[in-house]
Amino acid sequence: MVGATDVAPVRQVVAPGRARAWAVTAMLVALMMLNFADKAVLGLAAGPLSRDLGLTAGEYGRVASAFYLLFSISAVVTGLLATKLRATVILGVLAVLWSLSVAPVLVFATLPALYVGRVVLGAAEGPTSPLVVHGVQKWFLPRDRSLPVALTQVGGSLGIVLIAPPLGWLIEHHGWRAALVAVALAGLVWLAGWLVIGREGPLSTYRPDLPDQDRAQDVHGVEARVPYRRLFLNGTWLGNLAVGTAAYWALALSVAWLPRYLEDVWRYDASGTGRLVTLPALLSAVLLVVIPWLSGRWRRAGASSRVARGLVAACCCAVSGVALLVAARTTSQSLALLCVVIGFGAPNVVFPLGFLNTAEISPVAQRPVALSVGTAIASLTGVIAPTTTGDLVDAASSAHAGYGQAFTVAAVLLLCAAVAGALLIDPGREVRRFGLVNADTDQKEKQ
Repeated sequence: MVGATDVAPVRQVVAPGRARAWAVTAMLVALMMLNFADKAVLGLAAGPLSRDLGLTAGEYGRVASAFYLLFSISAVVTGLLATKLRATVILGVLAVLWSLSVAPVLVFATLPALYVGRVVLGAAEGPTSPLVVHGVQKWFLPRDRSLPVALTQVGGSLGIVLIAPPLGWLIEHHGWRAALVAVALAGLVWLAGWLVIGREGPLSTYRPDLPDQDRAQDVHGVEARVPYRRLFLNGTWLGNLAVGTAAYWALALSVAWLPRYLEDVWRYDASGTGRLVTLPALLSAVLLVVIPWLSGRWRRAGASSRVARGLVAACCCAVSGVALLVAARTTSQSLALLCVVIGFGAPNVVFPLGFLNTAEISPVAQRPVALSVGTAIASLTGVIAPTTTGDLVDAASSAHAGYGQAFTVAAVLLLCAAVAGALLIDPGREVRRFGLVNADTDQKEKQ
């Protein structure tokens, strides 16, 4: 930490250009829309694709899980690369890779080709969300980040709300191959726009809105680093991991199996399913804007991150868990659909709140790794959730019973994660322990 006599001159912080910042944010929101459209297309096409290829529920579940086989490894490796390379370049390369991932099954309509395509797609999409968040945060000062980070996560829900219905129509009238081609072409169109608009953000210090003497620095004036052992083994990061893991289980379950649940249990056709799967995504989109925005207002009003983000994330997991428990047991179609909407729509709020918490406890140079490792570990549940659901459905006496068991497993994970998040998440505590800012910084800001 620099001493009182060694303080560097106070720098005048110039906020980045607003127009460029929001243009880049809009492109990254669009990228997240395509990211989730690519994830969701398999679930939407599950019925006709399974019939064409002769897949059982268990085989389809393993195909859905294959998406996550390299998802985590790719997220970590790419997060390390992002400490050396520009995130804008990496995101462009990833967009090309996932557009090409549809080629194997289009050329060879076989189960092995489907596996290969999903593995490649998962490897390309694994790093996307953490890199998008890192890229956005380099365009906005810490006090202004809640809304743009939330909007990137809303992009995933919007991808389902806006794209699922036309994809369902394409599948019903032109087959599942047409839907795969459509999402691949959309990725290439996005890349063309990104080459014109995409730029790296200018904010590269932990708190660019603070003078140098209020940030932890080594003797050479360079921002201090936190040992990775401490960065990954503290209550906040582990609490974020707990709620993120449970939320990712629910996400993987809904993306892979919600369309088939609607078809198998409630007998909706492809078009009806395409419309209904937008409801959890629509709820999620609203919550992803409103809750982080409120969280940011609470923080500016003096609430701690523990309350404004940690307890809020825990509550979202708890509400989702209770809703899925009800959905697992009710025989009422309307109540089941309502609970499914809440159960799969509420937990996605965990992701932007967790990203903000991780950014708060991480120096900028280490932030891509911290974000990517957390995403990688949480997303490992994606390997397990679809396969587990398929096996439960195959083994159950009825489709309703099988999905009920799968929803119960998700509910228990969410409720346990809610307790862990409420007890562990406290970013302010880690900031003080790591010495990322001087002890009197918070007092200065309040004055």
